[in-house]
Amino acid sequence: MEILSKMLEAMVVTLREGVEAALVVGIVLSYIRKTGRSHLRRYVYHGLWVAFLLSLAAAIVVQRLGLDLENELVEGTLMLIAAALVGSLLIWMWRVGRTLGQRMEAQLDAVTARGSGLGLFLFTVIMVLREGVEMVLFLFALSATIGANPMYNIVGGALGLLLAFVFGFFLIQGSLRINLKSFFTTTSLVLVLLVLKLLANGLHEFFEIGLIPSTETVLAFVGFLTKENTSILILIALIALPAVVMLQEAWKAPLQLDSSLPLPEQRKIKAEFRRQRRWSTAAAGIALGISYLLGISLVVSAGRGYDPAPILLPLKESIRIPLKEIEGQPMVKYVVKMDGVDIRFFIVRSREGKIAVALDACNICPLKGYFFDGERVICRNCNAPIAFDTIGTPGGCNPVPLKAVVEEDAIVIPAQTLAEGKARFAHARM
Repeated sequence: MEILSKMLEAMVVTLREGVEAALVVGIVLSYIRKTGRSHLRRYVYHGLWVAFLLSLAAAIVVQRLGLDLENELVEGTLMLIAAALVGSLLIWMWRVGRTLGQRMEAQLDAVTARGSGLGLFLFTVIMVLREGVEMVLFLFALSATIGANPMYNIVGGALGLLLAFVFGFFLIQGSLRINLKSFFTTTSLVLVLLVLKLLANGLHEFFEIGLIPSTETVLAFVGFLTKENTSILILIALIALPAVVMLQEAWKAPLQLDSSLPLPEQRKIKAEFRRQRRWSTAAAGIALGISYLLGISLVVSAGRGYDPAPILLPLKESIRIPLKEIEGQPMVKYVVKMDGVDIRFFIVRSREGKIAVALDACNICPLKGYFFDGERVICRNCNAPIAFDTIGTPGGCNPVPLKAVVEEDAIVIPAQTLAEGKARFAHARM
């Protein structure tokens, strides 16, 4: 289910940008067809292919630069750039969304009045290339959360592009006549959430390396926006809201029929009206079905991971935990009372038998602890995954280090090391 949600996130990135490009190409092709200039279509298609190839070139350039996507500074910068791009798109929608078609047609009039196929070609390249470059940046920004396996990006992204192509085909053929005002109004609401999420992810990366200061209150809000469940909610909104609008537009629009037309022509108009309504209903039904599946995944993911109840241990000069006690368990949690303060820590064991010990407290996030998932511990506040080998590393979203000695048959933790971590838990009670 987690893999599905990751691929869907990549799919929505390419679908969203692909749909925007499809809108541009659809409006251009519809315009030149309406004005009887179909001979100019080849310039649009050539421009589309060139923009596609330039977008691929942008992806190669970014890859050749050797960007370390696990680097917090790079991750944060990419996400903030993506947030700025989505924000600029949102502002653009608010300003010109209502008259998008008319404004583009005015620009096209100026281009085609001179009979310049080159001008039409460049117009298409510039409009589509912007979406392609944004798509590349979004996918690279998502790589931090999608993980090291590039297949998640490839499969999800390819599916999104395929759906965008189908959307563009139906738009150009006139099967799906979308009300642009309703479309932009609905998606603008979703884009606000997406901007907030990208902004939160970028800021969180900067918080981890201490580039900018923060507080636990800010991190609690940022953590909510960076959680995987929040991503799924945004996906559901992005897919379901336009589907609902599509259904409303399809079923509330009356059939406009001129009674003076011949009966065969009237039957033709009625058949076309019913056909468009069926396509809109089917498309909306599929979208709502996907939203339903995402909702199920949201419920399932709520119980994901392993988070055992902490075992109360007596305070001693040296706490000794037999290795047999943690055998066969990926994570064991303990709590020790010291001067009225509950100090929590955990022991995790990898599949190879490696052992790591740390306080059940994040260096920067509010005191919500961690759960175990696969070979990683996950911060409960922000869902940041901590690789096994980095557990106990100071700084960032890592667990607060706890010194422990792994002997032949036990793990030994001096009480003094627990006392050093007491301040972290005492602060949370204030």
